Amino acid sequence: MHVFLCGDKQVGKSTLVRKILEKATWKYDGLLSFSRFIDGDRHVFLKSVKGNEEGVLCGICSNHHVTERHPEVFDMAGSSILTQAGLSSDVVVIDEIGSMEREATIYSTCIRDLVSSNSPVVLGVLQDMCQTDLAKWLRSRDNIIWYRVTEENRDDLVNEISGRISDELFRQTGSR
Repeated sequence: MHVFLCGDKQVGKSTLVRKILEKATWKYDGLLSFSRFIDGDRHVFLKSVKGNEEGVLCGICSNHHVTERHPEVFDMAGSSILTQAGLSSDVVVIDEIGSMEREATIYSTCIRDLVSSNSPVVLGVLQDMCQTDLAKWLRSRDNIIWYRVTEENRDDLVNEISGRISDELFRQTGSR
């Protein structure tokens, strides 16, 4: 079983992931995405959850549209981080999956491999508007529990999702 979050832009999905990780009693690693606005454009970066690096530029958005993609960043850095996290963690974080990485075939395969397996648990974020093959595949999976994040429920979901992940890990290993 895996847990994925979806919801409107800027509703707090990534913040919810960070709050869940603050409560975590299990080993986790994976990917975080973050943005910086430079000259009016949103520059999107990837970094390891546990890493101290600045992040690697993976794309640029102008006027809410992706204007520059770097699929090689997802294929090289993203896949490497996810593969290592899959080998060493109870939970692999993928924040977030969208259209920016649609041409990153190695990265998409890495995500499919993680989600096809039941262990480690994947805690992911999927952009609502994303219609890539990977997004459609994720939505079709029966081993994913989906949570729609809203302003009204996002604070309550921290304990619910943390508990669900802990319960799944207990089911898999017999220990907490």
